[in-house]
Amino acid sequence: MFQISPASKPFLGMRKVFHVLSSSVVPLFYWFLPFFQTAAQGRAFILIVLSFALALFFFFDGLRLISPSFNRYIMRHFSLLIRQSEEKRFTGATFTCLSFLIVVFFFSREIAVTAMLFLSLGDTSAEIVGKNWGRKKYFGRSLEGMAGFFITAFPLAWIILQDWRLSLLGAAMGAMIEFFSFRIDDNLTVPVLSATSIWLISQILS
Repeated sequence: MFQISPASKPFLGMRKVFHVLSSSVVPLFYWFLPFFQTAAQGRAFILIVLSFALALFFFFDGLRLISPSFNRYIMRHFSLLIRQSEEKRFTGATFTCLSFLIVVFFFSREIAVTAMLFLSLGDTSAEIVGKNWGRKKYFGRSLEGMAGFFITAFPLAWIILQDWRLSLLGAAMGAMIEFFSFRIDDNLTVPVLSATSIWLISQILS
């Protein structure tokens, strides 16, 4: 039976669970609109919330980066939520808020929700598969991880976009975007570039 090495980060670890839950709230809220009658009302509310969240995380990261003592405190007590590689740069939460704000503002609800779920679920699948089954790594990424992204993203996109061709091509583009996002935070590139790709593909197919 397959077991995850204790030395590796378990895919059900605190940070991954937090990432999935927190990054799924916005797309699910936007899709189901629990408190609003129209998508426009939900969109306006989400844009306001994301703007405040972005300002808050930007301030938090800025303060952390200019204050070594505060940074050490945060890294010591919140290591389960913040990667060691984020010690001297903005955290993924800041980039996630920025990318979600961009896709909600510029794209339709269907495209925005698809792109955001690519990050919350597709990117998570890529990390799980890549860490546990990835063989040859390229800048920390693997072809197995890219396949894991696609296998998760394709049915998600098909459910939302209701077009198998658009979903297939969009998921493939999202997987490649995640795979090649080794110099820029994928919390930014995956939603923004996936949404852009899906929109461009939809224009070509139509």
